[in-house]
Amino acid sequence: MISEGLPPGLRMGNDVKEMIVECCNEFIQTISSEANEISTKENKTTILPEHVVAALESLDFASMVETVKATMNDMKEEDKEVRAEKKKKKGLQISDEEALRLQQEMFAAAKARYASGDASGAAGPGQPPAAGNPGSLD
Repeated sequence: MISEGLPPGLRMGNDVKEMIVECCNEFIQTISSEANEISTKENKTTILPEHVVAALESLDFASMVETVKATMNDMKEEDKEVRAEKKKKKGLQISDEEALRLQQEMFAAAKARYASGDASGAAGPGQPPAAGNPGSLD
C-alpha cells in the first residue's frame, strides 16, 4: 500500500516503510484516544464518526475533516448498496412451505422413476441431478 503511492521507479527501504507504519499507528492511536475522550464527555459508550471528526479538529487536523467526511459519505453509500443487495437476495429466498412442497414433488418424481424401472437417477426438468444409484456397482 505504501509503495503504490510512490512515483514509478522510486523505491523505499524497509526501514522507511516500518517508520511510516509506526507513524500511522501512532496517528490512529492519538485520534482514537481523543475521540474516546469526546464520546466519554458526551456520556456515550460508542465512538461515532462525529467524535472522530471532532477529535481531528481538536488536534489541529481540521484540514483533513472534509476528506474524512467525504470518505464517510462514500462508506455510507456503499453500506446502503450492500444492505439493498442483501434485502434483494433475501426477497428471492423461498418460504419453508414452498421448500417443503418442492421437496415433496422431488420425492414423488423419484418414486415414480423408481417404480417405472428408471433407477438411473436421471433428473427431470427442474429437478436436481441425482447422486446415482447407491445399490449399483457402477
